[in-house]
Amino acid sequence: MHISPNTDAPRSIEAGHLVEMLTGLNARIARLAIALHIPLNTDADIQEAIRTTDPQPPYGVERRGSSERRSATRGASNPERRTTLQRCELRGLLVMRFGTEIKLVELTGAAPSRQIIGSVARTLERQGLLPDSRGSLVNRDF
Repeated sequence: MHISPNTDAPRSIEAGHLVEMLTGLNARIARLAIALHIPLNTDADIQEAIRTTDPQPPYGVERRGSSERRSATRGASNPERRTTLQRCELRGLLVMRFGTEIKLVELTGAAPSRQIIGSVARTLERQGLLPDSRGSLVNRDF
């Protein structure tokens, strides 16, 4: 008796990994959007969030003397820098999420992917993060 290898097993493992990845991505995206007060309710909102993010975040290392490290000017720029970095992270995560969704569709098909994305959204909704009509997570307070 000849047993053929199960070719569906690697695909289901990869799909499971993508589901876990989508769960984490959606949660972080929702938290960043809430913190930054950026609505993600519509495709236009998402496009705006991607488009208005500074493409050149301030990653450089600042060289300051010991007295400058505690200066008032350094503290004043910190919230702005943090916001810029968070907006850049949000943009990257949105792009990553859509890439992950595309890969999931390629692996499982459109209908199962829609069900999986809905399931991920319901899981995160139980954690207090609300999904929009497409399964993306948003803060309904906007």
